[in-house]
Amino acid sequence: MAERLVDNCPVTRNVYKDPAQRNVVRWGRPGQPETWTNQSQCASFITAVLRRAYPKWATRWFFAKHFGSQSPYARDYLKAFASGTVPRMTLVDQVADLRPGDLIAIDFRKDQGTHTGHIVMVREVKEVLHGRGAVDGETQYAVEIVDCTSEPHGMFGVGEYASFPDSRIVDETTQHTGAGYGHMMFYASDATGGFSRYRWSVNSAESSPVEDRPLVAVRLGLFG
Repeated sequence: MAERLVDNCPVTRNVYKDPAQRNVVRWGRPGQPETWTNQSQCASFITAVLRRAYPKWATRWFFAKHFGSQSPYARDYLKAFASGTVPRMTLVDQVADLRPGDLIAIDFRKDQGTHTGHIVMVREVKEVLHGRGAVDGETQYAVEIVDCTSEPHGMFGVGEYASFPDSRIVDETTQHTGAGYGHMMFYASDATGGFSRYRWSVNSAESSPVEDRPLVAVRLGLFG
């Protein structure tokens, strides 16, 4: 459902919303771009995708009960994931174990109203990276993700960007917000295999250790 929206929603109807705007995410009909809409933020986009994909259990009641809100923020997602008590969602502790459809929530640990962190859905673990961004005792994985953001992942034409692009970045001067495909770098501790830090893109100069910005990944289990 996430891919269907990204692939069909035109850029003029696919935006990262302002806090004062309401969330509007609509799946339309193929070949009719005017029937598709995305006006959301990272967490509300994921919520809309889950509700669309799994209407029998991903209901407003489900989110209110397990996340404390019918439309939780990224920080709410992380807290609930970390508790290990959300039905149909199990922790993914090892970076190398990430699979398509897994969710990764990050807490920025900043009091910025609705901008509490970020949440993404995994599309594919691409490869292990060496060189830029390398940290002793850790392994860096390039992970393709789908998300909704005001800051696309990367800088056009810089370094290894061509191998790990973002669908919202058109060229050096043009980029769009909203839902799309990008790449983030997630690191695993060589000692444990667990998440140790992340970088926003392959171009990012700095990485954020989990001690400063906690992150938690889960996998949907659709049975029971």
